[in-house]
Amino acid sequence: MATAATTNATDQSPNSTKAVDASLWWEPFNAFLSELETASVSSDLPKSLEKKLKDNHAWFLDTILQFKSPNQRSREALDSPRVKIGPHELNVQPELKDAALKISSILCLDEVQSYILVKRSMERNDAAVSDIHQDILNLVVLEYYIERQCLLKCTRQILMHALYFGSQSEEGSAVLEEAQKLISDGLECKLLSIFQDLLSSNYPEQMDIDLYTLWAEETLIEDNLILDILFLVYYESYCTCDAKCWKRLCMLYQGIVNGSYNFQKLAISTEAIRSIYHAKVQLLFILIEALNLENLLQMIHDNTPFRQGTIAFSDADVQLMDAFVSSFNVFEAKEAGPLILAWAVFLCLISSLPGKEENNLLTEIDHIGYVRQAFQASSLGYFLEILQSDTLKDSDGPLAGYRSVLRTFISAFIASYEISLQFGDDNLKLILEILCKIYRGEESLCIQFWDRDSFIDGPVRCLLCNLEGEFPFRTIELVSLLSALCEGAWPSECVFNFLDKSVGLSTPLEINSDSAVDAVVPKIIETRYPLQVAGIGGLIIPSKSRGQVMRMIDKKHALVRWEYTESGLLVLLLRLAQQQYAQNTEEQVVILDLLSRLVTFNVAVCYSLMEAWNSFHDEETGIGIQEKYVRIDVVEIICALVKNLPPSVNGAVMMSNGVTILTKMLRCLPSHVAAMALKGNIFDVALRTNPFDVGPNSLSSGSWLLSGRLAKMLLIDCEQSDCSLTLSVLDFTMNLLETGLETDTILALIVFSLRYVLVNHEFWKYKVKYARWKVTQKVLEVMRKCIWSISSGQKLGEVVRDIMLSDSSIHSALFRIVCATTPGLEKLYVSRLLDMLDIEGLHQAISSGLDVLTSMVSAFSKDSPSLPVFHQAVLSPMTKPIPVISAAISLMSYFRDPKIQIGAARLLSVLFIADISQSYTYSNANLCLDDKQLANFRKSICNILCEQSPWNEDLVLATLKLLTSVARNQPAFLTAIIVSEELNAQVLNVDSKHLPKKTENGSLDSKEETLLHAILQYIRRSDDLFDSKMNILLCLLSFLRALWQGAPQFAKILEQLKVSDKFWRQLTNSVRLISQVDLSGKLTEKELQNLAYKYQYLSNVLDILGYEIFLQKKLMHAEVDLKRISKSPTNGTEKTEDSPFTKDGGVGSLKEIISIWCKRSTLSDLIKACVSWDGNSSHLRAKVAFGLFAVHAMVKLRNGDLGSLSLSLNERIIMLSQKLLKLPAFSELLTRYKERGYSGGQELENLILSDLFYHIQGELEGRQIDNRPFKELLQFLLDSRFLDAYIHIKQEDLFAEINSIYLYDTVCLRADLGLEMWELSAWKESKEVAETMLLCLQEANSRMLHSNSKLSALRGLITLLYMQEDNVSENEASIGLKISEQAVSSCIDHICQCLHATLESLTPIPDSNEDVFNILTAQAELLLLLVRSKSNSIPTPACVLILKTSGYGLKVFRSCSPSVAIGIATRFLLMLILSSVELIHKDLHSRFEPGTGSVEGSAEVSNSSLGLLPVLCDCIEHTDHCALSLSAINLILKGFSTPATWFPIIREHLRLQHIIQKLQDVTLSKTVSVILKFLLNLARVRQGAEMLLNAGILASLKMLLSDLPDGGHFSVIQSERIFSSTSDKTEKSEPIWGLSLAVLTAIIQSLGDSSAANIVDYVMACILVEKAPVISYYLSAPDFPTDGHETKRARALKSNISLSELKETQNTLALICVLARYWNSWKKVLQNMESQLREKSIHLLAFISRATQRPGESPKRDAPLLCHPVLKEEFEWYKKQPFINSRNGWFALSALGCKLNPKFASLSSRTTALILRDQSNDNADASPQTHLSDLIAIEIYKIAFLLLKFLCMQAESAARKAEEVGFVDVAHFPELPMPDILHGLQDQGIAIITELCEANKMKQLAPEIKEVCLLLLQITVMALYLEFCVIQICGIRPVLGHTETFSKEFRLLVRATESHVFLKEPLKNLKQIVSFVYPELIQAEGFF
Repeated sequence: MATAATTNATDQSPNSTKAVDASLWWEPFNAFLSELETASVSSDLPKSLEKKLKDNHAWFLDTILQFKSPNQRSREALDSPRVKIGPHELNVQPELKDAALKISSILCLDEVQSYILVKRSMERNDAAVSDIHQDILNLVVLEYYIERQCLLKCTRQILMHALYFGSQSEEGSAVLEEAQKLISDGLECKLLSIFQDLLSSNYPEQMDIDLYTLWAEETLIEDNLILDILFLVYYESYCTCDAKCWKRLCMLYQGIVNGSYNFQKLAISTEAIRSIYHAKVQLLFILIEALNLENLLQMIHDNTPFRQGTIAFSDADVQLMDAFVSSFNVFEAKEAGPLILAWAVFLCLISSLPGKEENNLLTEIDHIGYVRQAFQASSLGYFLEILQSDTLKDSDGPLAGYRSVLRTFISAFIASYEISLQFGDDNLKLILEILCKIYRGEESLCIQFWDRDSFIDGPVRCLLCNLEGEFPFRTIELVSLLSALCEGAWPSECVFNFLDKSVGLSTPLEINSDSAVDAVVPKIIETRYPLQVAGIGGLIIPSKSRGQVMRMIDKKHALVRWEYTESGLLVLLLRLAQQQYAQNTEEQVVILDLLSRLVTFNVAVCYSLMEAWNSFHDEETGIGIQEKYVRIDVVEIICALVKNLPPSVNGAVMMSNGVTILTKMLRCLPSHVAAMALKGNIFDVALRTNPFDVGPNSLSSGSWLLSGRLAKMLLIDCEQSDCSLTLSVLDFTMNLLETGLETDTILALIVFSLRYVLVNHEFWKYKVKYARWKVTQKVLEVMRKCIWSISSGQKLGEVVRDIMLSDSSIHSALFRIVCATTPGLEKLYVSRLLDMLDIEGLHQAISSGLDVLTSMVSAFSKDSPSLPVFHQAVLSPMTKPIPVISAAISLMSYFRDPKIQIGAARLLSVLFIADISQSYTYSNANLCLDDKQLANFRKSICNILCEQSPWNEDLVLATLKLLTSVARNQPAFLTAIIVSEELNAQVLNVDSKHLPKKTENGSLDSKEETLLHAILQYIRRSDDLFDSKMNILLCLLSFLRALWQGAPQFAKILEQLKVSDKFWRQLTNSVRLISQVDLSGKLTEKELQNLAYKYQYLSNVLDILGYEIFLQKKLMHAEVDLKRISKSPTNGTEKTEDSPFTKDGGVGSLKEIISIWCKRSTLSDLIKACVSWDGNSSHLRAKVAFGLFAVHAMVKLRNGDLGSLSLSLNERIIMLSQKLLKLPAFSELLTRYKERGYSGGQELENLILSDLFYHIQGELEGRQIDNRPFKELLQFLLDSRFLDAYIHIKQEDLFAEINSIYLYDTVCLRADLGLEMWELSAWKESKEVAETMLLCLQEANSRMLHSNSKLSALRGLITLLYMQEDNVSENEASIGLKISEQAVSSCIDHICQCLHATLESLTPIPDSNEDVFNILTAQAELLLLLVRSKSNSIPTPACVLILKTSGYGLKVFRSCSPSVAIGIATRFLLMLILSSVELIHKDLHSRFEPGTGSVEGSAEVSNSSLGLLPVLCDCIEHTDHCALSLSAINLILKGFSTPATWFPIIREHLRLQHIIQKLQDVTLSKTVSVILKFLLNLARVRQGAEMLLNAGILASLKMLLSDLPDGGHFSVIQSERIFSSTSDKTEKSEPIWGLSLAVLTAIIQSLGDSSAANIVDYVMACILVEKAPVISYYLSAPDFPTDGHETKRARALKSNISLSELKETQNTLALICVLARYWNSWKKVLQNMESQLREKSIHLLAFISRATQRPGESPKRDAPLLCHPVLKEEFEWYKKQPFINSRNGWFALSALGCKLNPKFASLSSRTTALILRDQSNDNADASPQTHLSDLIAIEIYKIAFLLLKFLCMQAESAARKAEEVGFVDVAHFPELPMPDILHGLQDQGIAIITELCEANKMKQLAPEIKEVCLLLLQITVMALYLEFCVIQICGIRPVLGHTETFSKEFRLLVRATESHVFLKEPLKNLKQIVSFVYPELIQAEGFF
């Protein structure tokens, strides 16, 4: 709406602004008129509109007089730079000023008003100041006249609006008050003066001659508008017209008809001539209305004298008026005749009033003479001419008022002159035609007619009764009048009753001797014989019937009204049936017209017509000759008639009515009507024996041909009539489609509609030119229905789809309708070839075409493997007349019709989807857009989103959805739309105090009016939108979410959004309201929908927050990298230049908001609100309700009552019924009922179905079915897929982020039921059942939407919470997501309750839809996330609760059918169990340390965990769940109970054979290690080991290990494999070898020596012998670093090892140690390998012993062993502090090689090891010890322990053999380590133990340190033991220097361990062996 910008001019000088009269300003009236026209007449106006009414009162009163003439003051004002007009100011531009002055001279208009007009026109047409030329000026002239006409229309609309309130509302209103004020202020006189001035107006002298036609036409239009207003002023007696005014009007009328005004000179074009004629008619009706004939009729009715009545004229006034009327000459102007006739009626009515003696002068006036004059001028014919012309019909004025005036006049005329008796048939026909034209189309007048209290229609009712008295002798007149009088539901019912209850029949009768004449009453006659009714064969009037002679037709024949009664409708139907072959078709035409209108306006009448005659003569009538009329089928009669109609004008009219009747009846009884129509073949379809033949000669459109008769009749209909036949055929086609019928007929009609009507209709010749657009609209409706049928019909849909996709003629026709541009449409308003009705028709066609294109693109894009012809044509830039996308983009700026804009926006939305545009990326170039078009498109979107008046909500929604679609699929195009050149140069600041300038039309300047500005304004109003316009808010958030999803492409846009003040706060402000939602009590459907919207809002907001946090994390990572890279290579200082990532971007406020959420429990409240679920009862209830309806419908259909159900629904119910009757449960019920004496057959089946109905009804009411067979029948109905036909995917964009919401299509189901017809049929009693089903389905839909919206919000919460994980820096960790432990604990309890409740909802219906499992999955995922987030603070009771809930869930899932959704949910439950078990295990482990507490609660833990074992064993069966299940079982077996408790459960429920078989599955490589870990735990129990052996574990392990590589190159391959795997933290190399050996070791140990002996040989042969290379690899010692560099590469490869490899080496040695105990087998199997094993062991031990790093010593240059962190937990250990804190031995050396692999810093070549070694050399001094380095050292010492143990066993065995033989065989004595190797191990052990004990002398050692001390003490003891063996065998004595060193260290050890009790006993063993090795040391020191 155009408003002036008010500016603060305080800084301007006073002389720079000139003030003019404030009345010169006006607001554009076109927008105000639109608001008035769209305002509801049944309610008060909006407050803003009421204010505008008051503000513009002067304009509505003076109308066009407010446009002033030029004056000097206004001319001088334009010379100043600014003009002040009241509160408005204008900045005067010189170019516009010149144009305004020129316009002022042309239009004789005030200069300032001319300037306003020019400026608005330039802005409206996007014209630059430099573009002003003659065409622009002509356009300004046109817009000036349009503005004047809109002003007049506003005044007219005010009066029309007030008329409604005056007649319907007892209370006043603002518009009524305004109308009354206008009347009281003299509107009547002002209008008369203006009208008189216009009649005398001359062509403006300064106007160009080319504009003369425009001036004439526009002036005449203003005349018409003024006369409309004048008519409304007098109508309903708003203002009484006195004699003076009437005479003035008469003079004007006389001047017009006589041509004395300039008025007639304006007839220079067709439109001008029509307007002149219209003005004459208007003024005539005003004069007639001013006579108050209605009041006269009332006075006659009330017997009121003239002087006591309400007539405004006195006797003298009447005489003066009569004198003036008498001056008219009908021979000079025929237009005077109607006025004279009206004056005659006026005089006649006055003369009929009582008290004639009081007004003798009036009665003496010869009104009969006036009548003769009028009839000489054919006045009645003139009235008929008015009604037949398009003058009134095409007018947008008060047509009903004009017809009402004419109705009153005709009624008064009939009352005055008794027309039926005095005049001949010609005048009677004229009157009847006039009456038909008056009443036809005016429901209000028809309602008044049938209202008995309406005295005005009394004379017409009398005429109707007279016509009825001659029925059926005179049928046409009666039927024609009744056809006109049945407009509307109640009038059509009145007409039906009037005909159906006819009192008699009138027939011509020859008066002769056979006719007995009553002697008393001569006009009464009696027939002696049965009398045949003429024209109706078979309808007989019985003998002895009496009748009254109505009149004599001629001398011998009389018209007799018989007392025999018959329904008039039956008579009409009989005549119609018998005259279908007659040549005289006039009677058929009127009868069909009547029937067509009856069935159109009243469905009950339609039912009555179809069913009333089915049993009309079933009863005995006593007249045998009528017994053959037992049944009359109206449908059959109509079909036969339509079938035989000839191609003529009347044939087309009759076919149109006939098809309309069939269409209406098809909705009532689809099965019957469709069957009769197909049987009758009414359209001459070329029938086929197999309509759906898909063989070699597959169907094409040519297979379904219609005869040429229909096409001919359509052409005749369009050229000679109003295209009603075309519309009827298209409507019939749509209704046939809706029935679900798939036959040749419907296919032929579809092809005919698309390939003939659609393609050709624009080239037809039309008698009624506007009919073309009706045809276009209707055929586009057929296309929409065809698109709908594709999803519902199978074969039919496939054929239709192929036609619509591949027929280019259809595409071209559609494009010709749609492909228009805004400039082209704007030009139509100045075209002289089109009027407004044409333009409106084109608008509707374009809007419908856009909708059709949108539907086609949406429906056909998803299942097309490639782009078909249609899509290619839509996307092609060569499409004619212009490309589709270009047209749609242009139409977005067509603000004259928002529907077109909405259609264009929706089309663009679907065109920009990824499915179509994935191979077609749009840009400005291939969109054929230049910079100006793109700017216009941008400006249009901004104008749409800016809430300017009139504001269209649907358009805003469509535009936001368009932007969302573009953002998701075409980011480059969106950037071009949003980021203009101006926006690139500045950062938007909407909060600036300096607001953008506004132009005079109220819009922002182009430089500052941006799309982002509009978006931010909506965000600011988010709180208001949240409460009132949630749909707009959701679309806005969806768009923002799309922007954040594509953040890299929209970085600049997002930056500008986020810098807005309080952006995040405004965006999230309403979130807290959702956390406070009260869900107590039952929610209504509307409340559920509102909640769904709110949760969808929450989902979008949370997603945006999640994306933003993720984006900030990525930016932080990039910033860290940038800072690292920007470091100076010389001095290490950082560059000071700012990076693009250091800007806050509003994230600070976001952190604050999230932190507040956590502190104020908002986040926990949101979690609790989103995680709750209402259950699945509504879904089950909906299915039960369907079962109830289905059984009820089965009984109905089995009884032959098909009702109004569609054919497809009938077929599906019948098929379901057949399946139900074949069930064993139904057969069992049949047997039971027969046993009780019931007879079989259909009656018994119906009885069982009836009993089933009542059982299901009880189930629906809450009573369970106890009878098993009936329960099985109900379950069959619940499991049936019947409702799948009515399930559709929700496409509403408000829920676009909720994927695949399957809802019940209750609209389609209701249509298939034909439910609105049930009230009128035998199905009325069944309506409650169907309504219950629909209500239940709708409730299920609401619950589903609510649940899915909540699920979407829940997923958003999960995503947001995930953002707190994997924080790599303190800055990143400060995003604010820190939920308190108390809140987490509370949330866990609540989630467990909700999860349990959701699981319980599955128990009645285990096979629920996937949505329930999606909710379960989300609940479990959130619970898992919370557990992991607070893994160190979750109490054991909470973990137990999680275990119980998850276990219950797994048990419930066992009864469900497998599906993907169940699999995902099961996985999360297993992860929950695993996490909970881990937490409990950790907690119990810490609590059970000595002195830390009791074991209270462990029983509950044990019981809960043991209860999970059976269900976990079941989960192992599923491949995807095997690993998780076994991991959980592993922890349970290790942590909470003894084997005596868990082993019986495992043995009973575990399919061990199945698990062992999984070891051979190559697809389960990642699961093998988990299986082996479980088998390891099982093998540690003797019974478990036996189970494993029985299950074939040995063979399985042999096969598993056979796939491992071996040979000489194994070490290199393995090393590089391990090394390369470090590039991915998530990939974990599985220690298959080590775990397999550990399992074998455990089995042998568990079985014991006696039982294990049987398998030892097998294990030795399969492992130690066959896998000798692998054994050798794991026992191979790396080369210790030397000072040489020539072997650095090889040494790197050798010494690079992983922690898992160390463990595998440990497992290898453990097995060797166990096997070595079996000496006999060892010698037998490993005779050739024994020496090699010892040698490898000694070498590896030597490598370990050389780690003699001591505190204070300079570190080694090279790390002896490289062991980089590889796995995720290893990286975590690498970040942790060491837990042993020793600087001796391997604890110091392991830190040298335990560093991050440089490969993670983008080094990926095979030379990484070399670089690594170099880096380790360069940075050896900076190698801090870590948790990981300590773990590596411990693993190395465990290997040393096992090596020593193996060597000790070897030595022990040799010593035992020496004892047996009595001597030592040195040559065969096993190899033993050199003393220096053993000394190194002794030194390391003693030094580390001493260091640790000394460091912790005053405190208790940690458990880990204790274990290390004991391990090293054992290593020291075994090393001394081996040294003693070497001494004894080889006779080598200890080196003296070493003895001293050892003595010193030993003393320190003893002293350090004195305070540590746990080492007391181990030290005894050490001292004992020391006494053997160093006896002199013991004696000297005196340790014992």
